[in-house]
Amino acid sequence: MPSSPRPRTSATRFAIGKAILLVGVSFATLALVHLNLSVNLHHRNLGPTELEEQKQLYQELQQQQKEQEQQQQQQQQQHYHQYQPPSSQQQHGGQNNTATPLTPPSQTTPGPFATFTILAETDLTRTVQYDDGVQHKIFKDQFFKHPEAAKQEMGSFLDRLATRSWWNVVPTGSQSDDEEQGDDGEEGGDDEDHLSLMAKAPGRFFTYLPLGGGNNQFTALQKAALLAKDMNRTLLLPPISPNQHVKTWAGPAYSEFYNLDQFIRLSGIYVLEWHAIKQTPSDPPKSLTRHWEDFSEELVCIPNGGVGLSNQSLFDRFRPQFLLKYRPHIPREDVTYGKSTDYAYAKNVLLKDEVDVGASGPSPLPELLKCLSCPYFLGGAGLGSRLWSEVGVHLRFNTRIEAMVDDILDTLLSSATKGRGGGESVSRIPFRPHPEFIIVHLRRGDIVKKCPAGVAEVDCVVQIETIAEKVDEIEKKRRIKALKGAEKDKVARLPVLVATNEKRVEELDKIEKLGWILLDHGDKSEDEDKEEGSATNMRKLGTFAKYGPWYPPMLDAVLLTRGNYMIGMKSSRMSALAGQRGHAWYGHETMLL
Repeated sequence: MPSSPRPRTSATRFAIGKAILLVGVSFATLALVHLNLSVNLHHRNLGPTELEEQKQLYQELQQQQKEQEQQQQQQQQQHYHQYQPPSSQQQHGGQNNTATPLTPPSQTTPGPFATFTILAETDLTRTVQYDDGVQHKIFKDQFFKHPEAAKQEMGSFLDRLATRSWWNVVPTGSQSDDEEQGDDGEEGGDDEDHLSLMAKAPGRFFTYLPLGGGNNQFTALQKAALLAKDMNRTLLLPPISPNQHVKTWAGPAYSEFYNLDQFIRLSGIYVLEWHAIKQTPSDPPKSLTRHWEDFSEELVCIPNGGVGLSNQSLFDRFRPQFLLKYRPHIPREDVTYGKSTDYAYAKNVLLKDEVDVGASGPSPLPELLKCLSCPYFLGGAGLGSRLWSEVGVHLRFNTRIEAMVDDILDTLLSSATKGRGGGESVSRIPFRPHPEFIIVHLRRGDIVKKCPAGVAEVDCVVQIETIAEKVDEIEKKRRIKALKGAEKDKVARLPVLVATNEKRVEELDKIEKLGWILLDHGDKSEDEDKEEGSATNMRKLGTFAKYGPWYPPMLDAVLLTRGNYMIGMKSSRMSALAGQRGHAWYGHETMLL
């Protein structure tokens, strides 16, 4: 008779459990090594969703391998010669107003398995430096549970400004010294160039609230930069803030798309980004998004244009992103009570430094930071020409975004020109040669909804038929010019690229019948069944899925400057700005209808 199995003792159960745990840890270690080797080869190409999944997996494995991670950290720190040990105050989560400055994280943050060194760690955060030099602050779960401790650890942005502890921060989009910036011979600055530039920056600062859509925010930037120049202050530049067109929690730094070092050199206007003085969670949990003011420090700002008389009249996403609690301050001299829209009044009255009348007479009291609620509404004689000649013309896109546009042109123009263009490129070199082309900015959607009651759309919005007539006019001029010249070959029609927010099928069908190329940043997988080399080349570029919601409009803005001929809408600030850029930078022709 077979004997029944013996009951397991507690010691036996413990031994079995320990063995299972060891096996589990071993498999986790193997998984971590395998993923580390594979993802390191291509982590830069992960999409946002995939990247987040990889981060979560990585965090789970890290907890299981804490001891192994600590050993790896010690080995890495031995090879990091520039590492300065954090103070005991940092180690224990205390406030440190002169903490080591942080490089603002790129919108394309390094993959979760990139090699990194831990520079500082507290109960609330961890500061790491990746293998490419980018520093990043990771916010632990405890950060979102303890608002007062979180505020203390973040410290005051005013203290950072006062101590100039942002000096060695390199902008996200600063150019490497082997990259070129366009045809004007200006090169992007390397780290040393940036440091030498910012060492000369004025020690007083000016900032503002970014309101409205992306192009309205750019207009506000121009006016704020001009104010900073006139007041001899450094512009503390907000991010491109989420708005009705791009609805995210956090917006990217301008240096993600623009060459700020070149702008400083050419304009003489010093710029420091908010990302460089205050790092905050870019995708926080609801415990913060619903109670962000509990984590916030005060930002005193002067209202103008009737905007910002109270925080209830503000709808920007900049303040929640950087955890800033708005407090309006109306100067005694402001007889408009926060409603002025005059540029000179803002400079000479609203933003004028206060004066202390003491025993020795009046003396100026220059404030470290001045803030204006809405420079967008400011106007005045001669202001428009100054905005472009002293600010806008110098604020050019960085080489990374320009090279991405060249990749798009390689893709779209190759079939349209029957082999004259290249295939899809992976080169980082911008301004590669391409065939000439016409580009159309066809703003629809929200513009159609703004037509006055009783006015037909045909009388309110520029029709595609009208644009087609303008394209024919361009082609006629080209043929006449060819007849007068020495060209022997037949003059072929130029490809026409169209950037539009039009969604109606009947309107898109018109574009297809004309043989124009629609710029579509949607997912390529949705077009797998589309016939290759179709009349309009309406192949999806996959930009949104790969880079997120901020890149499609920014890439369109760059593309509009590249067309040899640009046809846009008078009612669109994006069209007007693209026309200015294309004409000033490249000598291209522009038509606004």
